[in-house]
Amino acid sequence: MPALPKLERPTPKHAVEFAQRLFLQGERVELNALVEALGIGRTTLYRWVGDRERLMGLVLADMIDIGWDQALDSAEGEGLERAMHAGRRFMEITATFPPVRQFAEREPQLALRVLLAPDGLVAERIRAGFRRALQENGEDVNDELIDIAVQAGTALEWAPIAIGGEPEIERASRLIRSLFDATLG
Repeated sequence: MPALPKLERPTPKHAVEFAQRLFLQGERVELNALVEALGIGRTTLYRWVGDRERLMGLVLADMIDIGWDQALDSAEGEGLERAMHAGRRFMEITATFPPVRQFAEREPQLALRVLLAPDGLVAERIRAGFRRALQENGEDVNDELIDIAVQAGTALEWAPIAIGGEPEIERASRLIRSLFDATLG
């Protein structure tokens, strides 16, 4: 495990950054490793980042924003078509990103709780990215429709990976498109 440079006074930001570094290196993110690397107590770490489930949400949050940036940059089409393509690209990018995929394969129960929790930080960031994709392409869609689309897409992407299969991105894309067609069309 890589050593964190000694800091005069660690902060919550340092804890999340170190956890992200471990995660990106394909390592399991453990609270004890953070406590040791930061030279702080377990109670302090818990106060800063919560439990391991919450920490993993924090670790993934910035990566989700980066994934949406990449998806929007490579999306094709115009209007709703472009927003739908961005959503599909986001699923393709995240499903093939080795650290997240390894996490889902190595710790399926935790990964599913983090990735699928409707009120979690991951879902919040994915909804925000999808809302942004729609708004940047001239679509004004209610939050409930975005929430349903994100929950369906996330489940069809990550549940198969967690049980050793392949993500159902094509199926998720068709389902999400049909939701929007039925509502907007």
